Amino acid sequence: MEIQNFVKDLNKDFFNGALSPAFTEQLLQLPMDRPDVFAMVQRMFGFMNQAGFPAQDLSVMVGEVMGTLLARILPGAWEGRVPPITVPGRHKAIDHYIKNTMGGTATNRSMLDIGCGFPPYTTLETPELLSNWQITAVDPSLPVYLVYDENENYATFDENKKIVYFQPAIPSVENWNALLSDVSSTRNRFQKLLEQLLDQPGLSSKIKARLERDPAMGFETDKLSFVRGSIGEVAVAPVDCIRCFNVLFYFDDTFFKTALKWFETRTNENGIVLVGGNWAASSECYYHVYQKMDGRLIEKEFAFSIDTLCPFGVATWYANHDDDRQTAQLVHYLRIIRKDSSFMNAFYALNDRLREKYQLCARDADGYYGNVDPSISPLELWQLVEKIINELNEAGFNQKAADVLNREGLNARVNEVGHIAIVPHT
Repeated sequence: MEIQNFVKDLNKDFFNGALSPAFTEQLLQLPMDRPDVFAMVQRMFGFMNQAGFPAQDLSVMVGEVMGTLLARILPGAWEGRVPPITVPGRHKAIDHYIKNTMGGTATNRSMLDIGCGFPPYTTLETPELLSNWQITAVDPSLPVYLVYDENENYATFDENKKIVYFQPAIPSVENWNALLSDVSSTRNRFQKLLEQLLDQPGLSSKIKARLERDPAMGFETDKLSFVRGSIGEVAVAPVDCIRCFNVLFYFDDTFFKTALKWFETRTNENGIVLVGGNWAASSECYYHVYQKMDGRLIEKEFAFSIDTLCPFGVATWYANHDDDRQTAQLVHYLRIIRKDSSFMNAFYALNDRLREKYQLCARDADGYYGNVDPSISPLELWQLVEKIINELNEAGFNQKAADVLNREGLNARVNEVGHIAIVPHT
C-alpha cells in the first residue's frame, strides 16, 4: 500500500477527513516496509475514535512521534524483543501511591518491580520514597555489557556480545532520528566500540567511550537487587507489592491473564499489585490496582491521570494488540467524560491556556494543536507537562471528571495521588 493512500484512508475512516495537513505530513514518514507499524497506527486511531477524540486535538508533535519515532521503539525494530525503554521520573506518581497506601518507611515491606528497563532510573528512584523497603527489580533485557559512546548514547549487549538495544542519552525525537537514520551503521559502531573496549581496556579515555560489565549489579545495595528474567520464569519469594508498568501492553489478553495468575502467587496476603502504563513525569498514567484477599487478587480500582483526555504523547493509545483490556477500559471512560460538553468546554479553556502559556503545542489559527517551541529541551518539555497536569488537578478537573463518571452510574473518586479512579461496584 502506498503511504499516501494509507494516510488518506486513516483520515477518512477515523476523522472524517478532518486531520490537519501538518499532522498528515508527519504521518507520510511512516516506513513502507513495516506492516507492524501500520497496524499499530491503525489501532491507535481506532482507540482515538472510540474515545471521541477529535482531529483538532492531535498535535503536530504527536504526528511526529507517530510518523518517525514509533517504528523505532516497537518490538519489530528489535527482532521481536520488548525494548527496555525507560526515562527518569516515570513512576513518580506510582511511588507516591504505594507510599500513601502502604507506608514509605514501613519495615519488612517488599516490592517486585517488573520490567525495570535499563538504565533502571525508575527503580533507583523508588527507594527515595520507600526507604525501608526490600526491592527486587526484574527484566529479561538486563545487559551483560553496556557501552556508552562519546555523547552518552548507549547500547546493551547479551552474554553472546550481541546487541540487544540502544538509546540516545536524551530520548527526544531528534536524538532518536540521529541514531536510527542508519540502524546498521549505529549497530556496527557500537559493536566495534564493544570489541575495542574489551580488547584494549585502556582505550576508554582516548576514544571517549566506556564499557561496563553486568552494570545493573553496580546499583545493588542491601535493599535493592536485580534479576535477569521474565514474568512466570523468575524464582522470587512473595512480596507485599508488585509494580508492573509498560510491560503488559506488549502482549495479548491471554498473557495478561497468565501474568495476573502468576502475580497472585507472588503476592503476600493483603499485598497489592499495580499494572499499567505511563510516560515521562508520570504523564498519560493509567493502571489497575489489585489486592490479594483470601488468596485471590481482587480488583480495587482502575485509575488514570487527567492528561489522558488530551495527551502530549502516544502512551494513552499504545496497545500492541486489539484485545488490550486496559486501553479499552481507559478509552471507555474517556469517551464518557468527553461527551459531557460542559466539562470539556471548561477543560479546554484552561488546558489550551496552559499550552499557550508554556508554548507546548498551542492551538493554531485553525484550532489545531501545533508543535513544541523548538527552544524547549526534552527535559524542560516534561517538566512543563507535569506543571500542566498539576495545574489541571489544582483547578479541580480531576474531581470534576470523577463527578461526570458518577453521574453516569459509576463509582469514581480522586485517589491518593490525584488520579481519577473507578472502584468496581460490589
